[in-house]
Amino acid sequence: MTEDRIEEQYTTEQAAEHAVAWCKRHPAWRRICDIPDHDVFMNTYDDIPKDERAYWDEHGGEECWREFGIRGSKVAMGYISGKGEFYDHVLKVPRFHNLMTLFRVGRNWKP
Repeated sequence: MTEDRIEEQYTTEQAAEHAVAWCKRHPAWRRICDIPDHDVFMNTYDDIPKDERAYWDEHGGEECWREFGIRGSKVAMGYISGKGEFYDHVLKVPRFHNLMTLFRVGRNWKP
């Protein structure tokens, strides 16, 4: 006999609520939905190290990097699950917990 394993499930709304509370306790962090243009915090082709850029220049250039490369963030990122727990990597968030992305932009950052 096999039993169906019931996993914890949380909604995106729960994650958003927990993220609001977490950001109040950690004022240097902001929710992705509170940032008008979060792309300013993401690396561009010019931001990647020269050796990595040399690789991509030999294998299709910026267009291929945009398609297949890892963009990365200029600032720290984190994730709050619907359970209210903080994770430093998206793949650490348990399945079915849903999440809200956070950026560490500093206390004085204004949108």
